[in-house]
Amino acid sequence: MRGLARDSQIATALSYYATDATTTNTSGQILWATSDNKQLADIINGLFKKWNINSYARDHILELATIGNLYIPTTDMYKESTYSTKQIGIALDNNTIPNRDFDIIPSYKIPPEDVLHLWYQGQPCGYMYAPDDDFSGHIRYPESSILHFSLGGILGDYTIDTKQADGSVKTWDIMFAEPLMSNAISPTQTLNLLEDATLLSSLSRVVRFVNVDCGDSNDEEAVTAYLQQIKDAIEQNLSINTSTGDVQSFVNPQSPNNLIYLPKRKGQDIVSITDLNMADFTEADNNLLEYYQNKKLSVLGVPKEAMNFSSNEGLGGAGSVMSQRSALYANILTRIETAYKAGWTSALNTYFKLNNMSAYADNFELHMNPIITTQSTIQFDRRDSALSQADTFVNVLKNLGVTKSDAYREGLSEILTEGFPQMGSDANSWRLNLEEGDDTSEL
Repeated sequence: MRGLARDSQIATALSYYATDATTTNTSGQILWATSDNKQLADIINGLFKKWNINSYARDHILELATIGNLYIPTTDMYKESTYSTKQIGIALDNNTIPNRDFDIIPSYKIPPEDVLHLWYQGQPCGYMYAPDDDFSGHIRYPESSILHFSLGGILGDYTIDTKQADGSVKTWDIMFAEPLMSNAISPTQTLNLLEDATLLSSLSRVVRFVNVDCGDSNDEEAVTAYLQQIKDAIEQNLSINTSTGDVQSFVNPQSPNNLIYLPKRKGQDIVSITDLNMADFTEADNNLLEYYQNKKLSVLGVPKEAMNFSSNEGLGGAGSVMSQRSALYANILTRIETAYKAGWTSALNTYFKLNNMSAYADNFELHMNPIITTQSTIQFDRRDSALSQADTFVNVLKNLGVTKSDAYREGLSEILTEGFPQMGSDANSWRLNLEEGDDTSEL
């Protein structure tokens, strides 16, 4: 996938996703936490600041989108190794004693080709690390040594067999998610081949006629010899060795292809050149290229105009963000953000448990900027409209002198239900404080 990510269009698409997923909120945060326990939220947001998440989040998501997996080390990985082997086997550290020195190192990523995340019977069992790409000699790390961010990775697709101390063979599952653009491999390769073939075909279809004036000669052999001399002069170069005086002839590497030499009589020029261009694309050629181009773009999820197909600067649909113009783009962006938040949720739970703060685990929620879609924009408009209608409704009833609380409750419930379902449901039980009337409780 590293090679595929160097494709100009795929690199652009990945860059769009990484950039749009890491916009900041009004406080300048890309990722932040909320909790019923305000102290816990402050602790987590302080950790994000300490780990400098704002600086690394875009690179994290770019790696996650490119490979489908992101591996971040912790301080447990850099401690003195307690188990290293040249044999196939499993010996993981299952120590559960809280470690107050445990910390996360988000400034570094582990190459995905060097690590395997092992699972057995649906439970995580640590990592197999082999920086030399030879898993016959490897280092085994406990689950807390590496944090695995994944775009999915359901178990069952990948396995590895290991030989145990008693000689038996044990099969482990490997959690590994498919890269985001894995389905773009086939259309990209086909499109590259078609583009190369079209280019080569274009070059080979250009025929150049070299017209040489042969005067009034009717001697066919003399004309042929004359044309050969002209041909040699154009296509051959002479190299003279100034020390020995030897002369060598070699083909001019810049000589044009597909030259045809023709004699002519009484021409205006002694030598003239005429091009016959047969390189025009047929409609079938154009349709084939466009088909595979569209097939590739359908996988990328990025609106076509953003790839500079509709205008020189890709400004088609200006005034709306890409997630509003493409539901596919919005869905992929949501998937990336969800995976990133899930990865950090798991990482924070590990951090709290290993630093004797287990009470904080799973008592928080992580957030990133919401993705603006056409549906979300419609929802915002509905809510604005509902609030405006509710305000107008209350003023109308007051102007009419209505003092019955039930009239307000029923109307407000009906107006607010679509935009604010919970608020609309609660409206029937609100205690209203009207300026006039028999209900003096507060709204």
